[in-house]
Amino acid sequence: MTHILNHLSTLTIAGARTEVDKESGLEVLHVDNSHALVQAAGYLKYKQAREHKKGVFFRGQTKLYSSLTPSLLRGVNDGPPNVKRRARLNDFLAKIDVEKRVLRNVNPSCREALLQHYGIRTTWIDVVDNVWIALWFACHEALSKGWPEQYLHFEKRIPGVKAQYAYLLLLSSAFFEPVDSQPGHYRDERSETIDLRVAVPSHFVRPHAQHGVLVRRLSKSRLPVSDCTPLIVGTVRTELTNALDWLGNASTLVPHSIFPPAFYDSGYLELLRGVMPEHPDLGSIHRIQP
Repeated sequence: MTHILNHLSTLTIAGARTEVDKESGLEVLHVDNSHALVQAAGYLKYKQAREHKKGVFFRGQTKLYSSLTPSLLRGVNDGPPNVKRRARLNDFLAKIDVEKRVLRNVNPSCREALLQHYGIRTTWIDVVDNVWIALWFACHEALSKGWPEQYLHFEKRIPGVKAQYAYLLLLSSAFFEPVDSQPGHYRDERSETIDLRVAVPSHFVRPHAQHGVLVRRLSKSRLPVSDCTPLIVGTVRTELTNALDWLGNASTLVPHSIFPPAFYDSGYLELLRGVMPEHPDLGSIHRIQP
């Protein structure tokens, strides 16, 4: 089948063509050069801002999936299991607020999104506002160990029969008009966005290193839902060999820079010392291993 939400299907760019991805059956814009990638991303940013007052952000993936679901809600529908998991998360956030050991300088409405960025399972989707960082994630495999997924390690993908492509999802979400005049936090009737570079203090370094943004889809009653696929407005694919070549070997595009150690990221150190969920549904703060 084709991806009915691919707004790039009618776009004509040199070095790009619309194809159906054989493995997933989804429609993609396949690009052969970095200029086509940048132009496609810019086209949707320009179009969505003017026609829908939305921002467009990027999510790098090693493959395409039939759905896009927040980590907390994977495997459950929008019914009682969804409500139960959200209640467990809300209890955890309430405990953090009462104890006041961590996140004291972070607005309560932004705490869940920040925790998602550092590994806790929430109702948010991780995206970035930098096409090259997104491409980096599409070129690396995330491997985890421990309970639950406590230790995280990234390995560069090796091009081959089982690793042929790098994928970028382009997601459209609320932007431009802050919630309650709070910079970095945006919401409309069916989506919500938090730009961590603006919404939280700068001693949390990782959001700045990754240009980190969080988005989520909302129900009519403005509650987070499990199916965030409607946020996708385009899917770009390129050969993994091309993607690795475009990224090159810059020291700013290695795990040490993209995931700054706690020595440099004092906000990360704060979370490592003070955040330990008691239930596996909530995951843990990731310990990034070199």
